[in-house]
Amino acid sequence: MLVREFLKKDPASAREGKSVAETRELMEENNFRIIFVVDNEEKLVGFLTYDSIKDQPGEKTIDSYLSRSTLHAEETDTIDKAVSIIKEYSLMVLPVVDSERRLVGVLTPGRLFEEFSDLLNFGQGGFWITLPCREPGDLEKIISVLNNQDVELLSLLSAGKAEDRKVIVKVAEVEDGESLKQSLAEVV
Repeated sequence: MLVREFLKKDPASAREGKSVAETRELMEENNFRIIFVVDNEEKLVGFLTYDSIKDQPGEKTIDSYLSRSTLHAEETDTIDKAVSIIKEYSLMVLPVVDSERRLVGVLTPGRLFEEFSDLLNFGQGGFWITLPCREPGDLEKIISVLNNQDVELLSLLSAGKAEDRKVIVKVAEVEDGESLKQSLAEVV
């Protein structure tokens, strides 16, 4: 999965040289605490926080208050890479650029949560079962039980290191969930 599948496109941005007053107004109207700054070619040059300009004279340009951070993701990066950046730096928003460093979107933890919630069928009924999965054939056994009992698989996750790997499955509602859990526990 690539970053471009998850980003919020066409983010509001400020252009270098813009006045503090204009930028502050844009940020206040949109309730932004941070805004990304681009040059005349829409290339990312940094970011600006609301706190850094809120008390500054309106006629000044934002350039003096700009943080020239290079932290970003490219739209062709894997989502794993972008999530790692967000986690490592505790970011609330990560700018996304194209191959020429033009700002094309942003990623936020909230947006990622929404997308992954949809992918994992959160809020769609059914229930989760966590099972150990230490042997190469365990996953096949789990799928076989689900197929034999005509259970609809909604999501499947694998987590942990090889010696402590778990498989987490979400299945549609079934008449006897405890019986299904027992059948799955017997094969792994």
